[in-house]
Amino acid sequence: MIQCKNRYVYVLWLFLAAGLSIGWQSEEAGMNISRLTENIGQKVEAMCVMEENNLLFRQDIDATSLIERQQNEQRDAQERQRLQILEEKMKRVQKQKAKKKKRQKSVPASARTHDSRKILLRIVEAEAGDQNIRGRRLVANVILNRVKSKEFPNTVKKVVFAPRQFSPIKNGSYYRVKVSKKTKRAVDQALQGIDDSKGALYFMWRAGADEGNASWFDRALKKLFTYGCHEFFR
Repeated sequence: MIQCKNRYVYVLWLFLAAGLSIGWQSEEAGMNISRLTENIGQKVEAMCVMEENNLLFRQDIDATSLIERQQNEQRDAQERQRLQILEEKMKRVQKQKAKKKKRQKSVPASARTHDSRKILLRIVEAEAGDQNIRGRRLVANVILNRVKSKEFPNTVKKVVFAPRQFSPIKNGSYYRVKVSKKTKRAVDQALQGIDDSKGALYFMWRAGADEGNASWFDRALKKLFTYGCHEFFR
């Protein structure tokens, strides 16, 4: 505002200086000059006010534009972040699907039939029905490992019903068990390829095994690990 007034006051002084340079012709002319000067001053004031209002208006527009731009940039950043999270999630899902597919390929097709699953459910329940999910799954893993091995028959049925292999077949508990939800979950995980058996082909419950069998396990096989009540061998 001060700069504006100074500019117009300078113009006014130029006007007055021009009047003085030519001199006042009469008293009436002097009065006219005085009124004109006053009028110019009022106009100067009005024009300065208008200029200041215009400046404030422009500043307001600039501030509004800045806010809108910042909001747009923030929305764009949020959208990019959302798309990035979605993309990463899709990659994880695809990776999990690929991993699951790879695992499933490791399970023989013959073991994924309805009849094979029923046999697995019963033998796992009979052998490890008092174990947790992993303990039950490990027993299923051993049977599936045998199906894949050249040392054993190539179907679940032939592996489970092979002579002198699984005590529940001999003592009849295989036929009496009621399959639990935990066993179904464990067997389904094994059929999906989840396997942490380290390639075990045998397992033994030492407390329930006769001395001769336990001695053969220790002498002829390599012990891999113990989990729950079972020891696993290869």
